[in-house]
Amino acid sequence: MKKACELLQVHDLSIRQVGISVGYKDQLLFSRMFKKIVGVSPIHYRKQKEMDD
Repeated sequence: MKKACELLQVHDLSIRQVGISVGYKDQLLFSRMFKKIVGVSPIHYRKQKEMDD
């Protein structure tokens, strides 16, 4: 998920593309696992990082 966090900061990539890049073919499964591990959904993570910048 560390790699996914890095990729989510690249705004050219969709959530689906990030999931595929880290080995998840299913976007929903990627989103669920990301939230379970990181604590927020990929979309919220990306928005938080945008506000931090």
